[in-house]
Amino acid sequence: MNREGAMAQVEIYDGEGDQLLFTGGFDFLPRVGESIARDADGYFHYYEVIDVWHREDPEAGRFQPCLAVKIID
Repeated sequence: MNREGAMAQVEIYDGEGDQLLFTGGFDFLPRVGESIARDADGYFHYYEVIDVWHREDPEAGRFQPCLAVKIID
């Protein structure tokens, strides 16, 4: 967890990194090659992390963690 005890909000993008799929709170930032699972209406969707980056959010005065993922069938 970060200094304030809250989870980091991470933006999750499609494999091309241009379409935001969802955001999620993470205790730590997943690394390339790891998998994440998201519950959608009682069914889990699994994603492989293929890229990690941080984009600057000048209005908030911080960097936003971002992941690009591909769906795992």
